[in-house]
Amino acid sequence: MQTKIREYRNRLSLTQDDLAKIVGVRRETIVFLEQGKYNPSLKLAHDVAKTLNATIDELFIFDDEPETPQSRVVLVD
Repeated sequence: MQTKIREYRNRLSLTQDDLAKIVGVRRETIVFLEQGKYNPSLKLAHDVAKTLNATIDELFIFDDEPETPQSRVVLVD
């Protein structure tokens, strides 16, 4: 997972600590979110997005696994 939390946070001149206090988590949680090492609950994702004036889709980019040739299904008549 990738995030744009740092980018949006910087636009509002918020520190990681500021954002953490607003959404009610520890600063380390924000660090892990920004590094893509933590999948937030829907509530936390919503609270972060609302605080940063963004949508969840704008902030969080989930990497889909690429489709492999073995996983394709081909139907032939």
